[in-house]
Amino acid sequence: MNKKLSSYVTSQRFSVIRDMVARAQAYDDVISLSIGEPDFDTPAFVCEAAMRDALNGHTHYAPSTGDADLRAALLKDICAKTGLPYKGTNLLITSGAMHGLLAVMRTLLESGDEVLCPAPCFSDYAGHTGLAGAKLVQVPTKFENGFEPTREELEACLTEKSRVLLINSPCNPSGVVFRPETLDMLADFAKEHDLVVVSDEVYDSIAFGRDVQSIVTRPGMFERTVVLNSFSKAFAMTGWRVGYAYGPEWLMGEMVKVLSYSVASTSTAGQRAAFHALTGPQDEFIAMREAYQRRTALVARRLNAMPGVRCLEPAGTFYLFPHIDAAEVDSFAFAVDLLDKEQVVVVPGFPFGPDECVKGCIRIACTVDEEKLNEAMDRLERYLNTYHAGSR
Repeated sequence: MNKKLSSYVTSQRFSVIRDMVARAQAYDDVISLSIGEPDFDTPAFVCEAAMRDALNGHTHYAPSTGDADLRAALLKDICAKTGLPYKGTNLLITSGAMHGLLAVMRTLLESGDEVLCPAPCFSDYAGHTGLAGAKLVQVPTKFENGFEPTREELEACLTEKSRVLLINSPCNPSGVVFRPETLDMLADFAKEHDLVVVSDEVYDSIAFGRDVQSIVTRPGMFERTVVLNSFSKAFAMTGWRVGYAYGPEWLMGEMVKVLSYSVASTSTAGQRAAFHALTGPQDEFIAMREAYQRRTALVARRLNAMPGVRCLEPAGTFYLFPHIDAAEVDSFAFAVDLLDKEQVVVVPGFPFGPDECVKGCIRIACTVDEEKLNEAMDRLERYLNTYHAGSR
């Protein structure tokens, strides 16, 4: 029997984030700051409206492009936000942003192509790129520059195989929101080198004080940019699995084939829930975002008061990506030992980029309440004082 498997699959590592979650199951009294799963439930009005729709017959396949009501509401929102003339042929509904990312990579990339991505970046990008037969080239950025890329850093990683520029702002794992001038530079770089831009904007409405702009609004970027977004984080709807992608007709018209062949259509009940979340009262969602701002500020303050720790205060998302001297040798061993000694779950930094920008870093997700966050910081501080005091 020939048991040969596709190297596109076997060459991918299993998720380190999921691995840390699985390890935590062996412990009691765990505080998990690992997976990006909002601790808020989907608001009751969304669930109740989706249930009513299901009882009224919204239980059949939706079109592969998405539910008509949701598409219309999204197009109105996207056009208002960007000021660009998007229409139905520019928009697709996906089974979460992850599905959109998989679909756009399968549509754009050939075997051997390269995707440039400023790092630190979401650890799953490598898998989605690799499953399309291409390679993710992580462009190292500097803590001292706020993890924003420079043109020189991008040019150093550019090759004749570069096909796509993948960006994420606000960024998972760093919480960085790219400044307008950084977006200007990225747009110019993409146009000069004829790159298609995939802009992951899943956290665009979870931002604190800095205006979140999209690269698609830059001159000349409408026809070369695909924007990915999702209801999972900002609307506390991870389990509903609804995302969306919008971009130029020449790409979206082909990308729908991947959606059709992979899932036929996104969950109808999920799309109805997303429609009601988008068009219903926003008070609960605003309160969630305000909670994330308080939480990330609290954790940044606590971290920066600990010896041997430095942390940028996030401008968005609910993540922090601190550098910890004690994690310099091996961030994975640090995370495992912290779990064992103090029952705090964090994600080691190494999957998020090359050593020169992530060595000694861990990712913290502020997806528990402030009381638990303070307790987790107490435990981390005690761990550093107890087990690493001599290494300072």
